[in-house]
Amino acid sequence: MKFLLVAVFILLSGSCFAQSSSKRMVEAVQESVEGEGTVTIHQEEGINFLLDTQVDVNKRMAGVDGYRIQLYSGSGPKGKRQAMEVKGKLLDEFPDEAISTTYTAPWWRVRVGNYRHKHEALPLLNSLKEFFPNCYVVKDSEVKMKKFDRM
Repeated sequence: MKFLLVAVFILLSGSCFAQSSSKRMVEAVQESVEGEGTVTIHQEEGINFLLDTQVDVNKRMAGVDGYRIQLYSGSGPKGKRQAMEVKGKLLDEFPDEAISTTYTAPWWRVRVGNYRHKHEALPLLNSLKEFFPNCYVVKDSEVKMKKFDRM
């Protein structure tokens, strides 16, 4: 029984960032839907506190681990100017894409896209190769995903 509770907690905690604050996850799982089975969860008092804490932590996160396509990385006096040129060229060719220009001393980087999984970035990567032949997919820890409600 404890294994089931832990498994449900782990599965639900991964989707906490999409959960609205008006409903607790446990209550949403236990809602009865006509024609479907019923789920009953018996839990200790502290579990709701832990779930709420995890939801708050996820809301404060800047993003999730995911992938972007890196078009440029450079440093030095020319780095910023070249990064802005790459960004301008990207905006001309792909105006609807999410562009990220960052400076982490001493590197200027231009990245595009917000993808949870690497394979999701491949169609855009193939399109970008025509204009930016040296671009490649990189792992990024602050990918911003669109908000959605799973429940």
